[in-house]
Amino acid sequence: MNSLIEQESLFTLLNGTNSFTINNIIFNIVITTILALFIYFVYKKTFSGVTYSQNFNITIVMVCIITAIIMMLIENNLALSLGMVGSLSIIRFRTAIKEPRDIGFLFWAIAVGLSAGTHKFIIAIIGSIILALLLLIFNKTIYFDYCYLLILRGSNIESKDVSDILGEYKIPSKLRMKMTKDFFVEITYEIKLKSIEEDLLIKSLKSIENIEEVHIVSYNGEVSG
Repeated sequence: MNSLIEQESLFTLLNGTNSFTINNIIFNIVITTILALFIYFVYKKTFSGVTYSQNFNITIVMVCIITAIIMMLIENNLALSLGMVGSLSIIRFRTAIKEPRDIGFLFWAIAVGLSAGTHKFIIAIIGSIILALLLLIFNKTIYFDYCYLLILRGSNIESKDVSDILGEYKIPSKLRMKMTKDFFVEITYEIKLKSIEEDLLIKSLKSIENIEEVHIVSYNGEVSG
């Protein structure tokens, strides 16, 4: 008996079903939730920005499950699908998504929801595994060099003094931004820290005259300003 149930579950997972029962609906939502949590884990594991948003990651899970529910509601009903499109068109999204990578995760969640809602579980599973592997590989190789932003604030800061200290510690650096206003100066460098502790670097930089603030921030490849 258990073997028969397992075979039926495997058949449903691979081929889907043409009709909805309570068991089918529960099965669809359970599989969708598992895949949504998988996306949640991958997003958290590969996040490389400055501030991780737990709310956004939970939203990804919600979008995935809601999309699957909508697809089960629509099914093959053309009139219902047109009505659903009309209803959704009145929604206005006010929150701006600054990270292009976050948009990709939203599309991933929607794609999984569409696949699960139309019984194409195998597409959602294989696609999710491939995407996760690619993201883990890219995350490991792109940020291997430990990139950071070094932000210095003060009055009349001499760039040469900063360059001398960075050169002394053999820290690769690139000037990204220099802003001056009256006697106030803010300089931003892209640096790579491998064998030196951040506290030691900060202590050395603060020894430079006129430097009031030293900030080291995780760098994801983009500078605003």
